[in-house]
Amino acid sequence: MAEPIRILLADDHALVRAGLRAILAAEPDFALVGEATTGDEARALCATLRPDVLLLDLRMPGPRRPRRSPGCAPTAPRRASSC
Repeated sequence: MAEPIRILLADDHALVRAGLRAILAAEPDFALVGEATTGDEARALCATLRPDVLLLDLRMPGPRRPRRSPGCAPTAPRRASSC
């Protein structure tokens, strides 16, 4: 079996994170490696956890573009998406 896709979830709404967490938990190909509630927290976790995917709410407190910051360079994560 291939390694699961490592996902970092970043959203300031607990209900949204809980719903996405439940969806991702049901998929064996995905592994939720962390959750952030602000852009700053997402940037820091991105640098330490090195996820494959950053699932990012673009309208939350903190920097507008954490994926363009040094902690989330194009190599970390390797894929980027927003919701």
